[in-house]
Amino acid sequence: MPQSLNRVSVGASADQLGGYSLNAWNYSLMVTTNTDQKFVDQMSEGIGAISVSGYINGDMTYMQGWKDEDFGSSHVYVSNYNWFSMFEGPNQDSETFLGLNLNNYNGGENMGDPFDSDSGFYGYDDDHFSAYGTDGLYFDAVQQIEYTFDGRSLTVPTQELTDFQDSTLTIGGTLSYSMIDVPANIPTKIMGYDGDISSDYGSWEIHIKEDGSWVEVFRFEEPQDQDGWTNVFVDSTVAEWEMKDDQIVVTYKYDDFWPDAGGGPGIGQGTWIYQVAYTYEVINGNLKLLNEFNMCGDEFERFCLEMLENEYQLDRGSLEEIKMVWELEFTKTPNLRKMRLYSEPMRKALARHPLYKIQK
Repeated sequence: MPQSLNRVSVGASADQLGGYSLNAWNYSLMVTTNTDQKFVDQMSEGIGAISVSGYINGDMTYMQGWKDEDFGSSHVYVSNYNWFSMFEGPNQDSETFLGLNLNNYNGGENMGDPFDSDSGFYGYDDDHFSAYGTDGLYFDAVQQIEYTFDGRSLTVPTQELTDFQDSTLTIGGTLSYSMIDVPANIPTKIMGYDGDISSDYGSWEIHIKEDGSWVEVFRFEEPQDQDGWTNVFVDSTVAEWEMKDDQIVVTYKYDDFWPDAGGGPGIGQGTWIYQVAYTYEVINGNLKLLNEFNMCGDEFERFCLEMLENEYQLDRGSLEEIKMVWELEFTKTPNLRKMRLYSEPMRKALARHPLYKIQK
């Protein structure tokens, strides 16, 4: 079923809405609490730094993590990479990417290994630090790394890291989250794209066709300086759209199947259907869509809210609602957009996906 919404839209006929193309978009994550709270900001630069020194030097100031107050378990990821800046320009402050992964799963022996620790290069409880640069620089250490994390602040005592080539670096420091003030009973934006909704984003297209198709195209370029080629990656999704009760409902259908041992399609699970409902309005010839998704709006609502209270260090029972808000702006004459050139870490992350790839 379409997701429930909190807004009434202005009616229009379906033939008036076909032929639009995405011009700009915006999103935000909104929270409402019943008391004044301090919300940890996992998307902004923190206070302090975890620093490495040696033949590689740098500061890691971006942190995401959680701590289980009941069991004392924790997981923290720290880097010098601002993932949110992929929408706004340069992705990191230097040419060298730094990433620190810290894990402490207390009670794991009693629960049994929840993951197959032999299935990959890292075990589920391993700590590891990686650094690599565009000039071929590479460092990767897997070892026990001493740290303390209380859900808001991380301290790594000064210690030595050794990689598989016996190269060494020194690491240490303290990094704390920046905090967001959340007043009681006032929906507050705690994450989102802060640009104007009409600003150009560069690499994502959506076309609302008159024949009822909703076509999404994602593309980016990867320069290949050594041979003069530029790889162009393109991935597309075709869904269906229709009007229902003054909403635009987009239906995505995914056919699921298991390949058998002979390489052909095996027993399928049928077609998975996912629907997103948007309220809409037409202003000065532009079509604006709005979707509000309650992230904890199901039968597990209280459990979901408690889990997020723990992750974001809110008082127990204080979180009333957390929702994602999407705004999409369409026009009959979309801007001509230049492809976004992603920096090295982003290109490597995206390259793991099986995108259609061409060269020009």
